[in-house]
Amino acid sequence: MATVESASPRFAAHKSLYAIDPITNEASRLTASEGWSVSDDSSLLSILVLQHNGDRPGMLWVWAQISPPKTNVPAAMPNLVLSVPPVGCARANATQLVGSSADDPTADMARRLSTRFKRPVFVSLNASARRRAQGMAVAAEQMDELMATERCIVAELNAL
Repeated sequence: MATVESASPRFAAHKSLYAIDPITNEASRLTASEGWSVSDDSSLLSILVLQHNGDRPGMLWVWAQISPPKTNVPAAMPNLVLSVPPVGCARANATQLVGSSADDPTADMARRLSTRFKRPVFVSLNASARRRAQGMAVAAEQMDELMATERCIVAELNAL
């Protein structure tokens, strides 16, 4: 006969939703309890933070996804993925990037986040366009949207 013992959850997660104003590039957090509506020109940014509570406490994974506004203007980062390992990890490669294009603005974001949180940050652009080069060009054109995304990620990580 098996015995069932209670255990604490291995992961803790929380989700957030932001609207990015197309004129000011300011992000405002949206909550279901208050209800919300945004203009057709706004982009929506969803962020999921997953924290490991088991063998490697402190390990963080952050997913951020921007949905383009209804006007079909391409979003800078349809899928930005970051992984923030625990503080005890070696910092020899504090910032590792998938791709090394000089035009990729996410490299700067990864370095700033790595410095701010004193942990390695791994950044990759996934499914940003039909081709990676096209996605980077879109991201480079929309630096304000990237900055709004970075501010929202920082706010979420600071809330942990």
